[in-house]
Parts: sequence; C-alpha cells; structure tokens
Amino acid sequence: MVGFDTSLQYECLSKACSYIRRGIPVLAVNPDFNCPIEDGFIPDCGSICALIKASTGIEPIFFGKPSQYTLQYVIKYTGFKENEIAFIGDRLYTDMAIGKNKEVVTILVLSGETKKEDLAKSNIQPTLVFDSLKEIQTILDEIYN
Repeated sequence: MVGFDTSLQYECLSKACSYIRRGIPVLAVNPDFNCPIEDGFIPDCGSICALIKASTGIEPIFFGKPSQYTLQYVIKYTGFKENEIAFIGDRLYTDMAIGKNKEVVTILVLSGETKKEDLAKSNIQPTLVFDSLKEIQTILDEIYN
C-alpha cells in the first residue's frame, strides 16, 4: 500500500519493488504527483508510484480520486445519486477527472496546483471554476442567505 510518505527509505522502497515483481499487488491512496506546501510543492503518492512503476513495470491500483472506487464509495455511503454529488479540488488529473463521463459536478479552485492556463491544455474540464474556496463560500452565502 502506497501513500504520502515524507520519510521514504530506500531500503523499504527496494523491498516493496522486489515483492511487487514477485506478484504482490500494489495499491495506492492517490495519484497526486505533488503535495502543496507553503513555498511550493513536495512529491506526493503519485510520484512514489511513478518510481515504483518505472522500476517494476507494474501500475498500482488507485483508490483515491479519480478512481471509480471513490465515487462508488461516496454513492454507497451517502445514498446520493451521481447527479447529486459535487467534488471540489485543485487538480485536473484527480479531483476533476473523477467527473469525466459521469454525472457528478466538478468544481475546480485555482488556489492550488492547477492554474488557469492549464485548463486550455487539458482534456479534463471542470463543471465550474473558482479562484478560491472563499469565492465559493461567497456565492453559497448569496444563494442561501
């Protein structure tokens, strides 16, 4: 199982790759390449998985967005239908990709990893785009107050 790990040790990584080459399945929390921090980004779970795939040739099974498992879990847990669910996030390839060919609403905030210019180059397009979570809150306040 691969997750976000800021103390990744080469010995553990090497051992994991050895097990994976022998047929042990590899599961991963999310395909996010970067984790935002105050002054930029640090490698996230997807970067570790890219290293593992480069070494073993095996693609991990992801459970976080945009995995079908995430949407199935949300539907089962909440009882909502696809068209009653909205995902908010800052990444096109995970947070917004969960809505591709689905009826869910995807709301992109441009205060994280994705920048406005990235939208023009992407085949994944969100339903709605906001500059920040605060902007979403302002609109919700106007609707519900």
